[in-house]
Amino acid sequence: MNSFLIKRIIPFFLAIIAIEFFAFSILLIANQEHVDWSFLSMIKTIGILLKTTSFAFLYVIMPYVFYLLLIPIKYINTKIDKILTQTTFALFVFFNLFEESMSLVFWEKHLSSFNQEAVQYLINIPEQINEISRDYLFITFIVALLIITFLIVRCYGKYLFTPMPQLQWHKRFIYIFLYILCCCLVFVNFNEDELRIEENTYNNEISKDGTYSLALSVWKNNLSQKDFSLFKQKNK
Repeated sequence: MNSFLIKRIIPFFLAIIAIEFFAFSILLIANQEHVDWSFLSMIKTIGILLKTTSFAFLYVIMPYVFYLLLIPIKYINTKIDKILTQTTFALFVFFNLFEESMSLVFWEKHLSSFNQEAVQYLINIPEQINEISRDYLFITFIVALLIITFLIVRCYGKYLFTPMPQLQWHKRFIYIFLYILCCCLVFVNFNEDELRIEENTYNNEISKDGTYSLALSVWKNNLSQKDFSLFKQKNK
């Protein structure tokens, strides 16, 4: 795709990579006695992490990619464009910080990345928030994430915009088609077994991006509508 689009989304990608590897480092340290630290094993683990993070990023960033490909040229780098882009970036960073924090909380309880049990937890969100509030300083936690988000936005802010001109309309739609085609190809050719190349369970679980593992769990959720309703009633 053109340099305008690439330069605009690079800060988003770098942010999600940095957040993901920070959480990854925490899990490695917390489980260092169980992790396979051999060179080849760590290369595979990090490779899977990059792959699953890239998969998740490709879909999460989709609304902003469409925005960049559809925004009129006269509005590029204007005040409204900057407000929308900085707001989108702030929400993107906060979402990933929150998701990774919840991944760490879930790992502490289950020694696993998000799975089917996580989907069941999400059925009754208010109860889970109450549970988290009992074990953690939830308001302090949210405020801390907001502060970190603000600092990241301030650091990355000057890199969110580029003077590069946008392409003409007919070329924009070509890129939209190529982007959608890329998303479809990833979805169709996705093979979960390829992401389980480690015999060490801890390496396998740590290597999964939180957004990816949660989305996969929701997609593969096998709760029937009856079980879903019973689970909700049980947790009321």
